Amino acid sequence: MEEQPVIHLQFEGSFFEFTLELQRHNTNTTNLYEFPIEVKVKHWKEAREVESTISNQQMKLVEWIRHISLFSENRGIDFHVEHTNFDIPTLRKNIPKMRGISVTCSKEEPDEHDILNAQKILIPFLSDVQNVELHRVPLQENFSLTHIGMVHLKELELNYQNNLNFLDVAAWNVESCVITTMADQISLRDLNRFFKLWIKGSNPKLKEFFVYWNTETIPDWNPLLKGLKAIEKWAIEEEKHFIIRNNRDISADIKVEHFDGDTASVCFFLSD
Repeated sequence: MEEQPVIHLQFEGSFFEFTLELQRHNTNTTNLYEFPIEVKVKHWKEAREVESTISNQQMKLVEWIRHISLFSENRGIDFHVEHTNFDIPTLRKNIPKMRGISVTCSKEEPDEHDILNAQKILIPFLSDVQNVELHRVPLQENFSLTHIGMVHLKELELNYQNNLNFLDVAAWNVESCVITTMADQISLRDLNRFFKLWIKGSNPKLKEFFVYWNTETIPDWNPLLKGLKAIEKWAIEEEKHFIIRNNRDISADIKVEHFDGDTASVCFFLSD
């Protein structure tokens, strides 16, 4: 069954869902200039749900998108690579001041179509948004994580992205980066090289850098800390806290931790 466009808005204490019901077409691309048949609205507040249906108000789909987006200052949009059937450039043009996008691929084995869809989504938005979130998104060399990381972003969140290279991250231009990955994608020696490059002056805009991965084994943190001249601030059970300093005399905290019995993390943030 074809999925209908859904818009979510969240305010303090309230949550709205707008489902724009469209005519069924044989085409693979949704026409943003057609009129919805009707608009279904769900409103959640204080554990109560209210559902109603309103007419299309003689507004086209793109007008509904513009109208609803005006109610939220922190505008973001979620895409699923395998369910993208919009004219993306037209959609981008009609959503003002977009702050962030989230892109997800749920397929275990993405194909060429999914890769092209991911590019089709990301490229029009990258130059304008501040925050990007990727979940298992298939990418290629002609448009890779490096291309995304070189854009000046406030936040870049990567969840289980393949072929992640921490040495490439050293050349990125983001202020905050959060990476969640698998144990076999983690190299503490590469993270050590990443921090050594920061000490030498790379990543001048980086303020926060967090890496999380699943492991039941408590990591040996020595390969990570080797040669960093890290000063230990404190240690509590499986959590240790260090200070490092770069060649511009900027201090940063590194916190390493193994928690919940199955998760390890390395957290980097500039010192106050």
